[in-house]
Amino acid sequence: MTNAYLFAIVFGLGAAGVMIQLSSSPTVRLSSRLELGGFREPTPARLLDPKQIWNKVVLSFAAKNKSRADQALLELPEILDLMVVSLASGDGIFRSFTNVIPRCEGQLATEIDKIIQSVNYGGAFSQEIRGLANTLPTPQVAEFASKVALALERGTPLAQMLTELSQSARSEIRNRLLKQAGANETRMLIPLVFLILPVTVLFAIYPSLELLNFGFI
Repeated sequence: MTNAYLFAIVFGLGAAGVMIQLSSSPTVRLSSRLELGGFREPTPARLLDPKQIWNKVVLSFAAKNKSRADQALLELPEILDLMVVSLASGDGIFRSFTNVIPRCEGQLATEIDKIIQSVNYGGAFSQEIRGLANTLPTPQVAEFASKVALALERGTPLAQMLTELSQSARSEIRNRLLKQAGANETRMLIPLVFLILPVTVLFAIYPSLELLNFGFI
C-alpha cells in the first residue's frame, strides 16, 4: 500500500468526519440537562431579570416585524398594479381599496384590510393609512402610505405616482435578490475550495504517483 493511497484514505475519512460534525446537532451536556430538568434551583436573578426579558421580547418582535415587512415589500407591486387599474377605471381612492384589498392575500393586504375596517367604524382614512408605515417599516410601504394620504388631503392624481412606486418596488426586490444570490455564490465557494478541489487534485495526481512507485520497484 503506497503513501498516496494512505493519504487518500486519511483525507477522505477526515473530510467525512468534518461533514458529519457540521451536520450533526450539538449535544447537550449532563450539567445543562440537570439544570433544565429542575435538579438545580435557579437563582431569582435569572428568573426575574427584567432587562434580559425585555431584550428577548424586543429582539423577537424586531425579527418578526422585519420578516413581515419583507413579505409586504414582495406583495406591494401587485397590489399597486391592481390599484392603478381600479383608479384608471374611474373609482375613487377608498373605493379602489375596497375593491382590490378583499381580493388579495398576505401581510400588506391584511394590514390594509384592518385600516378599511377602522374607516368603516368612523376613523379618518388619511390618518389610518399613515399608520401603515409604523406597522410595516419598509421605505416603499411608507412612501405608498404617504402618497395615498397626500392624495386624499390635496386631491392630487394618484395613478401615475403608484405606477412609479410599483417600478421602484420591483427594482428594490430585484436588488435584494441579486444581493442574496451573490451571498449564496460566495458560500458555495467554501465546499468547492476546501473539499471538492483537493479531492479532484488528489484523484488527478494519484495515477502519476502509482506509476512513479512502479518505476522505482
